[in-house]
Amino acid sequence: MILNNLNKIISDALREDVPTKDITTQLTVANKEKVHAKIISKERGILCGLEMAKAVFLSVDPSLRIKKKFKDGNIIKNNQSILEIYGKKSSILTAERTALNFLGLATGIATKTNYLSKKIKKFKSKVCCTRKTIPNLRNLQKYAVLVGGGTNNRMNLSDEIFVKDNHLANTKNITLLLQSVIKKNTSKKIITVEVDTIAQLKMIKHLKINRILFDNMQPSQIKKGIQLLPKNIQTEASGNINEKNIVSYAKTGVNRISMGSLTHTISNFDFSLEIKK
Repeated sequence: MILNNLNKIISDALREDVPTKDITTQLTVANKEKVHAKIISKERGILCGLEMAKAVFLSVDPSLRIKKKFKDGNIIKNNQSILEIYGKKSSILTAERTALNFLGLATGIATKTNYLSKKIKKFKSKVCCTRKTIPNLRNLQKYAVLVGGGTNNRMNLSDEIFVKDNHLANTKNITLLLQSVIKKNTSKKIITVEVDTIAQLKMIKHLKINRILFDNMQPSQIKKGIQLLPKNIQTEASGNINEKNIVSYAKTGVNRISMGSLTHTISNFDFSLEIKK
């Protein structure tokens, strides 16, 4: 699982859910009682976050025995057992909600990304996520997009140079500013420039930038813009793109279609934990 700061994310989540102790479990479950539990999928989708869920259980109780039935990226169906846990009932119950929260979030994103990727599979475009993520969960969310068959935009503000409209606001000469950016880019970071009109594009298309992002432009405008660009400049479309219109954007030939909704508007995937009788 290509996740950074995994342990910190889990410890913070457990501290949020169990700031001192699980008082209900302590009052209802014998300390030494052991059980066999299963996490069951309640719908069809693309599994993601299994290692995260496993790590949550082991963080609560390293003595738990865990058996994975699938791996991230697998198609899962309704009523399938994807993870089995053996050990102390109290530990399993304490870890349950945090593990399911991570699993439901990641699988929901992977499933949605996979659905959209399949819709535009025959075109050149790739579904791409943005920085519109839940604070402190960006790595998990962007990982889920990759598992679902999408691609990632920059991870953070230090990754790439992305010149947006607000950076250019009140700038008298956009071309001169961008030329300065290119000259000062000694570390050779990827440079993306956002445009929202064909006129803007014509002013900067000759510059040595890596990618043009067409922001809130209609597919017909994007198609025209792509035709004006040199072959070596990558392209991306963004702004009010959804499952109903994504195909029309893919038909333009744009390289990437970025959608904030992949990570900020999520349908949580339904899982449940069941203790075997």
